[in-house]
Amino acid sequence: MTTEALKAAENRPSAPSSRSFVCCFALLCAIAALTGCHDRTDDAAPRTSAQPSASTTVPVASKEIRRIDFANLLWYDAMTASTVQLVNGFAQVTNSDLGKLTWQVSGPPSYSDVDGDGHEDAAVSLKANRAQLVANAWYIWLWRGGRAQQLRLPIAQTSRCNRPIESVKAVPRGFKVQMFMSVEEDDCAGGGSVPITYVAGVQHGWPVRIEPRYGPIETCDPRALTVALHPSRKILLFTAADARSPVVEPARRYEKFLVTEYDNNPELFPEQEWILGIAVSGARRVCGWVSVDQIRASTP
Repeated sequence: MTTEALKAAENRPSAPSSRSFVCCFALLCAIAALTGCHDRTDDAAPRTSAQPSASTTVPVASKEIRRIDFANLLWYDAMTASTVQLVNGFAQVTNSDLGKLTWQVSGPPSYSDVDGDGHEDAAVSLKANRAQLVANAWYIWLWRGGRAQQLRLPIAQTSRCNRPIESVKAVPRGFKVQMFMSVEEDDCAGGGSVPITYVAGVQHGWPVRIEPRYGPIETCDPRALTVALHPSRKILLFTAADARSPVVEPARRYEKFLVTEYDNNPELFPEQEWILGIAVSGARRVCGWVSVDQIRASTP
């Protein structure tokens, strides 16, 4: 656990101020175009066998993971970059710089075979609390080799400025997440203002979105990603900020890659290695992570 990680978790942006119906409706439509409703531009990029669908089912042969007591396991918490041993669903540490920090399992697990191996897996919620830090994240635990294995990247997460996650429910091949996303006009008083729904699954051991479009767990906010870079070569979109993660689609040329104003300025984050953005090709909009060396060489 690091002081920097905890302070970053405490200061995650969020929450809503009043805005017009037209403004909110426009944002909902833009997000739906990226991560929501099917549109005709998807016809140019049909789902492949490497991109599982929540409608694809595999008979479940094992429900052994239901015997696991998640309240007494060793956990990794991405919200605080900490590894903690829970005892009866609770853990606590005291740090001279940060004070007392606690973790606890929140609510019952949900179960679904997310990797299609015929064995049920689980999604479990872990909360972290300390002074201004109130964080909650849902993690997938896979059933592998007769034991439960936690995936370190959460499939849903909130901090103190966000509304609580609405629900994480089991569906075939994944977990359906319903929550609210914060946008630029939101403040830290009432949580995010834009409802989002997606299905999280697992591909090659990595959490990914499998519905409504295959891609990263993170949401690409079209209102924040407004600076256009023009790649001079093919770029490869990943589902996480890691070259070992599954790719969103094969490498290809895009007309532009949309990023935030901050990500467009290498002087602000000189050590940044990955950028989340929207790749644009005609009417297609594809959300994904790219390595900085692929995109920073592009000209605005």
